[in-house]
This record gives sequence, C-alpha cells and structure tokens, in this order.
Amino acid sequence: MAARTNNNMAGVNGYGTKAYPPDDVLREALHQYSKERLSTPERLARLKAEFNLEIKDRKLYSLNKQFDVPSVRKPPPEDIATQLVLDKVAEDIAQSNGTGTILSMLANEGFLLPRDFVRNVLAQYAPEGLARRFPGANRIQRSSLSCLGPNHQHHGDGHEKMNAQALQMGGVALNIYGIKDQWSSYLLNLVVVPNDRDVDTVGHVFLDTIQKRMTVPITMVTDKGTEIGYMFAYQTGMRSAYAPTIDSTHYPPFLQLKSVHNTPIEGLWHWFLKTFGVNLKVVVVSGYENGNYNPNNPVHPKLFYWLWPQIMQIVLDRFVEYWNNHKIRKQAKKPNMSGSTPRHAFTVPALPAFDCGIEVDQAVIDALRNEIKKPREEVMMWPGVDAEFSRRAEHAYDMIGRPELIALKGWEIFSAMLHHIPAEPRIYI
Repeated sequence: MAARTNNNMAGVNGYGTKAYPPDDVLREALHQYSKERLSTPERLARLKAEFNLEIKDRKLYSLNKQFDVPSVRKPPPEDIATQLVLDKVAEDIAQSNGTGTILSMLANEGFLLPRDFVRNVLAQYAPEGLARRFPGANRIQRSSLSCLGPNHQHHGDGHEKMNAQALQMGGVALNIYGIKDQWSSYLLNLVVVPNDRDVDTVGHVFLDTIQKRMTVPITMVTDKGTEIGYMFAYQTGMRSAYAPTIDSTHYPPFLQLKSVHNTPIEGLWHWFLKTFGVNLKVVVVSGYENGNYNPNNPVHPKLFYWLWPQIMQIVLDRFVEYWNNHKIRKQAKKPNMSGSTPRHAFTVPALPAFDCGIEVDQAVIDALRNEIKKPREEVMMWPGVDAEFSRRAEHAYDMIGRPELIALKGWEIFSAMLHHIPAEPRIYI
C-alpha cells in the first residue's frame, strides 16, 4: 500500500500490524460507505467484516481525507448543491421523490448534502411535491415480518407494470424479474427480461442470483405462478444436498404464496414506481404518443427491443444502487432490520441476526444450468433482435457517436439510429 500521511509508516502500533487492502480496493470501499451515508461505527464495522481491518475513528478520518471521500460536513457550494437537487426534481416527472430519496440518489453520485438543505430546496422550489408526499398518504400498509437474518428467506417475483397491456404500443413490453432478501431488504437481482413468466428464463435468473454470492437461502419464496418450475427444483435440491440437517418442517426450502402475501418483493414495486418506474414509463410511452415509434414499421419494434431494454437495465441498476444504499428508518418494534442500509445489514447483520446463507459449488450451478431446456442466451434474446440485426444496430449506434444511454434521450437516440438502419439487411465488415 502507498505511504500514508502519518508518522507510523509501517502501520504498526500497540495493537499490532494492520493488514490494509490495496489502495484502489480501500478507496472503493470507503466511497461505497459514503454512498450509503453510514455512520462512523458502521464504517468501522464494515472494514472489520470485509477486510478484517480494525482501526480507530481518527484513522478512518485520515483515510477518508486521503482518498477524497465525500462528507456531508463539506458539501459543494450552495449554488451547485441547489442545482444538484433541482436536477433530481426535474428528472422526477411524477414529483414523488422526497428528501431521503434525493439524498440517496445524490450520495450514489458522490455528493453528500445536509438533509435540512435538501428539504429547504424542495420547500422553496417544489412545494407541491411535498404536499403530495405528506406522511401516510397513499401508503400501502404492511404487516410485520420476521427472519433469522440475511439469506434466511429470499423473495422472487415478476413485475409487469410495463407489459404490452400497460404500454399499449402495439405489443412491445419491458418486463422485470427481481429477487430480494427479506431480513435486510437487500436487492439481490433486478433484471429486465423478454418474458418474466417463462420457466426457462426464471430458472436462469435464479441461477444468476445464486452465482453472484455462491449461496442459496434457507427458504425461497415466490407466488404461485407456473414460471418457478426450475427454481423450485433447484432450490429444493441444493438445500437438501448442502444443508440436509435443517428441519424442513420448520424451515421449508420453498414457499409459494398468493401475490398479496409475498409482500417483501411486492412492496418493492411500489418504491420502484415511486422513484424511477413511473418516470421511465412516461418517457417510453411518449415515443409512441409523439410519433417517434410506429409499430407497423418492421424496423421499429426490433430497434425498440435493441435499445430500450439496455436503457431499462441501466435504470434498474440505478434503482438497485439507490435501494441498497438508502437508509431504512429506525423502527423499534420491527423484527427485521431497521435503522441501517440494506447493503450494510446484509453484509454486517446485527446480533442476534446471523447470515443463514448455504454455500454451493460452481460445478453444481453449471450442471443445473445445462439442464434448462433453453440456454441463457436464447431466453434473454429480444424479439427480432438476432445476430444480424444486432450488427446493424451496433453499426448505427457507432455512426451516431455511441451517446450515453439515458432514458430522457432514448427517443432522440432511437430516431438518430433509424437513419442508419436500412430496410433491407446490409453486411458491415
């Protein structure tokens, strides 16, 4: 590790030698803690959990200064900070994002602002949004849930608020499938898929989620749809093989509930729509309403499916980052985690909670994936977007300079690319 800005160059003190991770790894970790707006004790706990590094408050302060970690005590100048908040207000077409949401979004971009400052800016420039978000208004009431800790229960579900019926754009759709940890509220996976009701697709999404951390939960929870065939078989089989001593009567490997009872993941869709989803849907539909998209033109649906799933996934990734880094308010009577971020709670569960994850092997995951009737590449292929069209679309994207895929610029990019996609296929070498 590079020389540090103190008198103890060897990193040795009364507590022994400190094994610091490489600078780039430590920098990324400290900036991640800043995105989550963690307290000093929480940051110290994460360093201990992730790197077995035990340091004191003063050393953490020194490292934060060394690696230029943003701090709420040193926000940007007032005019710049105000503009940052107003930019988030401008992106929020539905005017449904409150102070906490905006704080988390800006923290993910490296800007830490005082809560009172953001609240005052909203009160001055967007008072109608504050009134609409009055505490308790239009909130879905949920009953208490209880888990042993992270990876006790994972909840999976599809989201179809942007399906063909919802968009009404001649048949195109952007469906989502998500998997979420119950105890910590940590979002494990959120992906746009051609068909969230296809058993092969959901099987691959499940294995993708498991492969990220090489663990399965004690219990997987879904609704009673027909798409969970492979998921049910694989979760049950791996639980039995890797944790045969767990009592299946008290801790079943799989639960199927009615959608209204699968609240940990069903409730998430409300927050997705509130923060990102409604705005995205408005933008997507505007292309049809404004005449940018014509479902009767054979090229338009193909280009829609080449472009908008990519934009949609970027939005989903932003939401996952926001959600996992946002702080859940403290609730004394809540059995599951509260008062921390989902990411921190999932990584460092507070006692008496503990990590319930069951470790699995990559070879088993590969073998199970090979059993799925359709390969992953096939189930993730969008209608009409075969290898030939993908080449034509990539060429068109190159021709317009490969602009950043931003939802608000989506239809502008779509229209610009159309000029470089001929009606009949051409071969680009």
